[in-house]
Amino acid sequence: MINCLKSTFVATALFIGASIYGQFSAPTSYGTASITADYCVSIDTTQPLQEYYQMDITHLNFATETDAKKVFGFISNNRLTYMVDFNNHVAYLRIHADRTPQPEDVIWWNNYIDSLCKN
Repeated sequence: MINCLKSTFVATALFIGASIYGQFSAPTSYGTASITADYCVSIDTTQPLQEYYQMDITHLNFATETDAKKVFGFISNNRLTYMVDFNNHVAYLRIHADRTPQPEDVIWWNNYIDSLCKN
């Protein structure tokens, strides 16, 4: 019975892992974003809104990957998802534009992101 439960658990974990992995396909292009030492993010408003943005995090001097992921996990929300590539000193922002009541432009999104920094 226990071996059957272990096998079921392993199979379920592998299925969930494969499902999650399949959802994260690398985009072909990124917009440009920046982040301050206070973790205030800005996106490039001179270009149309992108789904994905890339920012250099070298200047934040994270001691560990866990530290970086904690910070970006804290500033993520339902509309903004951050992922960290610690080894390359880069973070990625995904904007979930489909989660607003109506379509919004790049200025609106930059102002929204900025408003989160102020709180």
